[in-house]
Amino acid sequence: MAGIVQEQVPQYMIEALGANGVPVAGLIYAVHTDLTLEGEFSDTYVAVDKENLYILYGEEQVVKTAGAKRIVAEYQTKSLETYALSELGELKNEKLLSTSRLIGKKDDEEKIYLLFSLGQMSFIDKLIKVISNIKEEVEPLKDVVLDSALFCPKCGTRYPEPDRKMCPKCIDKVSLTIRLMSFFKHYKFKVTVIIIVMLLSTASTILAPYVGTMLFLDEVLTVGGAYYGAVLAIVLLLLLVKAVTVFFNILYSYVLARTMPWIIYDLKCRIFEAMQRLSVGFYTSKRTGALMNRVSRDSNNLYWFFVDGLPFLLVNVLLFIGIFTLMFVIDARLASICIIVMVVATVMFRFLFIIFRRFHHKNWVYNSQLNSMVSDSVHGQRVIKAFAREDDESKRFSVTGRKQATTETNMLNTGFTAFPLIFYFLFIGQAVVTAIGGIMVINGDLSIGTLLTFIAYFTMMHGPLEFMTWVSNWWARCVDAAQRVFEIIDSEAEITEPENPYPLEKIEGAIEVSDVWFEYDPATPVLKGLNLSVPAGKTLGIVGKTGAGKTTLANLIARLYDVKEGTVHVDGVNVKELPLKLLRTNIGIVSQDIYLFIGSITENIRYAKPEATIEEVILAAKLASAHDFITNLPDAYETRVGAGGQDLSGGERQRLSIARAIIQNPSILILDEATAAMDTETEGKIQAALNKLQTGRTTIAIAHRLSTLRDADSLAVINEGKVVETGTNEELMKLKGEYHKLYSIQMEGLKVISMDGGQGNGNP
Repeated sequence: MAGIVQEQVPQYMIEALGANGVPVAGLIYAVHTDLTLEGEFSDTYVAVDKENLYILYGEEQVVKTAGAKRIVAEYQTKSLETYALSELGELKNEKLLSTSRLIGKKDDEEKIYLLFSLGQMSFIDKLIKVISNIKEEVEPLKDVVLDSALFCPKCGTRYPEPDRKMCPKCIDKVSLTIRLMSFFKHYKFKVTVIIIVMLLSTASTILAPYVGTMLFLDEVLTVGGAYYGAVLAIVLLLLLVKAVTVFFNILYSYVLARTMPWIIYDLKCRIFEAMQRLSVGFYTSKRTGALMNRVSRDSNNLYWFFVDGLPFLLVNVLLFIGIFTLMFVIDARLASICIIVMVVATVMFRFLFIIFRRFHHKNWVYNSQLNSMVSDSVHGQRVIKAFAREDDESKRFSVTGRKQATTETNMLNTGFTAFPLIFYFLFIGQAVVTAIGGIMVINGDLSIGTLLTFIAYFTMMHGPLEFMTWVSNWWARCVDAAQRVFEIIDSEAEITEPENPYPLEKIEGAIEVSDVWFEYDPATPVLKGLNLSVPAGKTLGIVGKTGAGKTTLANLIARLYDVKEGTVHVDGVNVKELPLKLLRTNIGIVSQDIYLFIGSITENIRYAKPEATIEEVILAAKLASAHDFITNLPDAYETRVGAGGQDLSGGERQRLSIARAIIQNPSILILDEATAAMDTETEGKIQAALNKLQTGRTTIAIAHRLSTLRDADSLAVINEGKVVETGTNEELMKLKGEYHKLYSIQMEGLKVISMDGGQGNGNP
C-alpha cells in the first residue's frame, strides 16, 4: 500500500510522516490540503491506514540539501493529529462560501477535522469514500479513482495546481524557447533586418577599442608606427565609428519598436481565442486572478523580455563572442586566463538562474492569489459589508501580501549579495591579467598598447556579463510566463465540435434525456440515471429542492457540459452530434445568474442577435417589461451598464436578460428561475409575455414558486438527481407525493407571511 501513498506525496513527505511516528508502510491513501482549522495557509497532508486518520500540518520550504547541486523542497512539521477511525463517526464534506470542511458526526455531536479551499473538495470526497470502505471491510480503494501523481516523478517538485501536470523545473526550456520564436515567423523580413543591423552595430562597437587604444598607441603615438603622427585622422575615425554605432542602434531600435508589439499582440490574441474555445468547466476550476494574470501580466513579461531582453541579449552575445575572438588574436595566453574566469562566472550565473526562477514562480502564485482576493472583494462587497468582514478580508489579504513581500525581499537580497561577489571575482581575474600582462610588457613580449587594448576588451566583457545577470532574471520570469501561456493555448476543450456533424437544417425542439449521469467532482454524482422527455412545442416545468440537479439538466441540454453516462437527444439526434453553433443559437437560456457586459443596454440586448435593428431591441424590451424603466434611465437605451456603468436592480437586470433571450427567438427556451428577482406585479407582466413567447417553441421552465408553472403542459419533480414524479399539476396533486409536499410547504409559508402582515399573491 505504501506505493499508493508515494503516488500522492513525495519521498520526503513520507519521511516526515515516519519521523512523527506514523507507520507509513500501512498507509492506504493520502491527500494534500491547504488550510489549518483557523483558516491560515498551510501545507497539510492527510493520510489514512486501516485504523487511524493522520493530519500533518507544516510548510514546504525550498532549501539546498547538503552536497546537492540543486535546491529541493523540504517539509517543516508544525503538528500532527491522530484520530481512530472508530471515533470519526459519519463523515461529510460541508461546503461553505469559499471553503469547505470535513465534519464527523457521532452520537448527535459534530466535530470539525479539516478546513480546506473548495478546490480540494474532490480529494476529500475520495478520502471519505476510502474511510467508508475501510469501515465496511471492503477493498479500501473500491470505486475510488486515483489521481495521477501530484509531484513530478523526475525531481519531486509539487505541481503548481492539482490539475496542472506540468513541472516548472523539468519543462523542456529549449522546446519552449523554439516555440516562442515561432511567433516571429510572420515577421521574417523585419527580424532579418534587426539581426543584420545588430551584427553591424556590434562590429562597430568591437572596433572602437582597437582604433582608440592599440592603433592609437602602437601605430600613431609610437615612433616608427605605420601611422605615426596621424592623430587628427585617428580621432576623426573614432568619431566616424561612434556615429555608425549610434546610427545602427537607432535603426534597429526603430525596427524593433515596429515589430515586437505586434508579436505580443498575436500572442495575446492566441491566449484569448484559446480561452474562448475552452469549456465552462475550465472556468469553474480556475481563479479569476490567475486567468487575468495569464492574459495581462504573463503576456507583458514576454513583451518586455522580447523588447528589452532578447535584442540586447543577442547584441551582448555577439559582443561577447567578438571580444573573445579578438582577445585570442591579440594574445592567446592572456585569453586562456580569461576563459577560466568566465567559465567559473557562468557556473555562478547558472546557479542563480535556478534560484531566481523559483522566486519568480512563487511570486506569480502569490500575485495570482492577491488578484483573486481583489476580484472576490470587488464582486462581494455587499456580502463583506453585510457580515462586517472588512477587517478579516484585510487580514487575509495582508497574510498573502506579506508572503509575496517576503519572497521579493529574499529575491532582492539574494541578487544584491550574489552579484557584487561575482563581479568582485571578475575584478580579481582582471587584476591577474593585468599583472601577467605587465610582466610580459617589461620582458618585451607585449606592447603597452596591446596590453591596454586587451584590458579594455576584458573590461568590455563586464557589460555583457552584467546584462546577462539581469537577463537570467528576466529569462526566468519569461520561461515561467511562457509555460503558463502555452498551457492555456494547448488546453483542449471538454466540449468539442463533432467530427461529422449531423446535417440537421432546423431544430424543432423535441428533447429526450435518457439515463443521464453527471458529476462536477469525481465520485460525487449530481444526476443519477435521470430520464425525461419534452415533445416539440410543449412546456415542461421542473421543480425540486435546491441542489437537486435542475440547473445542471439545463446545462446538459445546451451542452455547456457533457454527460458522463447516458444521452441527451434533440429532435432524435444526440446533442454531441449536432454543430455547437446550431444547437446554442436555437437554445435560449434565461438564468438565475445574470451577467451584463460592459456597454450600452442596446448592445447587451442585441448580444444574442448582433444584426438586430433598434426596433427589434425595443420590441424585445417591451415584451420583457423592461421598456419603461429603460426610458427613465439617463441615456435610455444608450445607458451604459456592466462594470462601471449604471447600477441596476436585480429585477431590472433580469428583465434585460429576458429581453436578450426574446430577441434570439430560439426553438428551445430554458427559463431557470427567470422571474425569481421580481415583485408580484412585474412577475405577472413578464409571465404573460413569456407565455406568449412560449407559443410554438419547446420550453423548460425551472422554478421554486409553483405558481409560475401552473400552465405547463407537464411537470417533472427532481429529487437527488432523479425524476421521481411526472404529470400535470392536477395529476401530481392527486398522487400526494413529492410535488404535493412542496406545494404544502409553500402554502404554509404563505399563511405565515399573511399572519405576519406580509403580502402574497395567494398562489404558491
